[in-house]
Amino acid sequence: MFALKHYQQECLDALLRYLRGVSQHGRADAPFTEVTGRDYLSASLPENLRCVPYVCLRVPTGGGKTLIAAHSVPVVTRELLRTDYAVVLWLAPSKTIVDQTLRALRDPRHPYRAALDESLNGRLEVLSLADALGMARGLLESATAIVVSTVQALRVADTDGRKVYEQNGALQQHFTGLTDQQIARLEQQADATPLPSLANVLRLHRPIVIVDEAHNTRTELSFDTLDRLSPSCIIEFTATPDQRSNPSNVLHHVSALQLKAES
Repeated sequence: MFALKHYQQECLDALLRYLRGVSQHGRADAPFTEVTGRDYLSASLPENLRCVPYVCLRVPTGGGKTLIAAHSVPVVTRELLRTDYAVVLWLAPSKTIVDQTLRALRDPRHPYRAALDESLNGRLEVLSLADALGMARGLLESATAIVVSTVQALRVADTDGRKVYEQNGALQQHFTGLTDQQIARLEQQADATPLPSLANVLRLHRPIVIVDEAHNTRTELSFDTLDRLSPSCIIEFTATPDQRSNPSNVLHHVSALQLKAES
């Protein structure tokens, strides 16, 4: 497998320490302070996201953010969710980057895919947003599913976004045999049964959210979109995190000097 640079491993180690703290304390803020020595910022977030681990790994351009992101998926699955499989919502900044990410994650020879396959024993399916509108329940019970999209495509005002929140008979299979607690988390139909929508499938499985070039998504509209999907964890990757209007919680910062030192 493609060997990680020292600074890339340091990013993953910081994430590992933080998530172990979250699991131990049952909260997102105190473990962040323990790892960084700084306050955890959540005042600008919707109320439901304030208790969700929402952190940023700051890596300069050319530092392999996407490779680190690929390695972070099994870390979150293992340390936070304590499960064998997870649903991952991988948000790229543009349709072009979505297509590039899909090709890389689907290519068994690519370092991104190789990193995931090794940690997940090859139990992995990579889907576009259109693919996800028809994904089978059995897939989510036997493999990690990574859905690659832009955050814009998940907004109700977008054509694709409307499909995410609309009734979809192909997804009805996901909503049988649920507990009352599970049903309470979902959007309901008029007869008080769960709406069979992709958004509700995501809510049900509480996705890990990976945000590439995250400085583009620190807006109230993006926060509200993420809030509707009930994520279990949000990890941002960017070289230039928002530090003014809606500051990111930078968990670990890689400097340009570290990149230069490791070529």
